Amino acid sequence: MIKFFIDLVQFLNSTAPLLTSLAIFTLLAILLSKSIKKHATIYYIVLAIPFALVAIPFIGRLLGVEMFNFNRIPFLGGILRDYIHFGTFAFPILIIVMYTGALNPKIPWVKKLLNIRKELSIISGFPVLTHALIRITNTFPRSLMYFTNNEEYMANARVTSELGTGISNFSFVLGIVLLALFLPLWITSFKSVHKRMGKVKWKKWQKWSYPFYALLFIHAMGIQVGGLLSAREAARQAQAVEVTESAESSKGAKPETATVHNPGQGKQTNDSIMKPREARPAATKVANQEQERGGRARSIGFADINVSRDVRRYIHITSLILIFGSYLYLRLRKAKKDAAKRKSKIKII
Repeated sequence: MIKFFIDLVQFLNSTAPLLTSLAIFTLLAILLSKSIKKHATIYYIVLAIPFALVAIPFIGRLLGVEMFNFNRIPFLGGILRDYIHFGTFAFPILIIVMYTGALNPKIPWVKKLLNIRKELSIISGFPVLTHALIRITNTFPRSLMYFTNNEEYMANARVTSELGTGISNFSFVLGIVLLALFLPLWITSFKSVHKRMGKVKWKKWQKWSYPFYALLFIHAMGIQVGGLLSAREAARQAQAVEVTESAESSKGAKPETATVHNPGQGKQTNDSIMKPREARPAATKVANQEQERGGRARSIGFADINVSRDVRRYIHITSLILIFGSYLYLRLRKAKKDAAKRKSKIKII
């Protein structure tokens, strides 16, 4: 049962990482809400450590000082890579912060999340800054070149789909705008800054969170759609090349020795063409091989299911539409209810 659960979580994490991380972090936030509220500073320090372990060596290398790379440490390296990857830590926490403002505060678990919304906003900043530090430094200059010096970019870059490349680079450049919006929202979440600003001024600043969420959706969608278009065009070009090479190689070949080259399947002789076998999933084949050896057939689990990269992109795009679409619906519905309450209060007065 434990193995089944672990395999299920690993399968979900590989196919729908955003939804899986969102579910895990939501559950943790609810369960640890009292602890986070009471020991917020400790959580800030602990979650700032991965940022420091990534930022200090990275800045050191930029300055010409070679430092130890903590990514090489097995378990810690995985955490640091997830910190850099926006979808594992930063994005799910930002979505929780976003959603708590749109849900019904009377629901018990929503009340727990609302109670630590400020703390979650601060916590989200550490993986966001880690992601921004690495990604902006590595991708922004070249992405900007696509728009400022397109000829040089196209001459030096391997582009399979110009549309996909353009969408991806636009999304990367948009990351700078997102960072510029996020930093003041994050800084003003700290209690000391909040007090100095005052309630009225603080609320005005926080209204910038709505354009931030909208641009965050565009940023995430653009990266996925751009990558999908480029990958599909690359696959189409590779298939066209293989078909051409296959047609050229078959010219002048004898019928009894003719071969057919199918993408991803290798070369097949006439015998294999004359006696086709029904394609079997890899997991089923492994299980049958185990049985042929005299052993007990291995049961097929979630770990044996392979999902292509394109399918994972489609799932991610669907997840983004589902998350942000439902948030927009809930946010508008709550705004209407709040407006109706204000009108009723005015009438009573």
